[in-house]
Amino acid sequence: MSSGVAVDLENVWIKFGDFVAVREANVNINGGDFFSFLGPSGCGKTTILRAVSGFLEPSEGRVLIGGKDMAGIGPNKRPTALIFQNLALFPLMKIWENISFSMEVAGASAAERRKRADELLDMIALEGQGDKLPSELSGGQKQRVAIARALCANPDVLLLDEPLSALDLKLRQHMRTELREIQQRVGITFIYITHDQGEALTMSDNVAVMKAGVIDQIDNGHNIYDRPATPFVASFVGENNVFRGKIKSISGEEAIIATNRSGELLAQITP
Repeated sequence: MSSGVAVDLENVWIKFGDFVAVREANVNINGGDFFSFLGPSGCGKTTILRAVSGFLEPSEGRVLIGGKDMAGIGPNKRPTALIFQNLALFPLMKIWENISFSMEVAGASAAERRKRADELLDMIALEGQGDKLPSELSGGQKQRVAIARALCANPDVLLLDEPLSALDLKLRQHMRTELREIQQRVGITFIYITHDQGEALTMSDNVAVMKAGVIDQIDNGHNIYDRPATPFVASFVGENNVFRGKIKSISGEEAIIATNRSGELLAQITP
């Protein structure tokens, strides 16, 4: 399986008529990173994923995977695999057949497909479950099967569009850990779409926070939480207290801020 393939967005605009869905996105995703796009519904994060996967072309700018411009290259020709919120497992196929479906399309023998499926079942801790049907698995197990099916195609980049949103809270929290462990095991680039701050901050190497088609901040989870770049990031990520006011004086690394309602505050200045 390939690893370490970078994904770059260079000045990407995506428009639908007069509506601008994504405005001047510039993103550099390091090869082998777990990278998340985080934002509310309608912010443009899934639109970016569709541009990376090849289901739409940017109105302006470039998408590069492994340094290669993807312009004009369709989804089936890109080194990517995509997992949707709706896992779309084939209900009448056995688990091993679901996982190895891409190999069947490519003309691989049943023995080759079964061998590869069993390897992936071991990796996702579902060894011995290959002859079951999807209806016999739990929600979390189905999620792992969908990941294995995507990885069976040997993608350089795995794209995940809110895959945990249909699961209950406890299972979502468990799957966060599993997803991160799988990503570190296979070593390929993961691009993850979510509106859940907890998912983005706990799983990702870096996070892009989006609002209304604009990327407000790209950073690691620690800095996103502790050093938000804009008022929107501060209000959207975590539980922050936001005070508005004017700096009255600065002494060393401390500032006195006169607020509109609460009098004066002593604030620590971070570099």
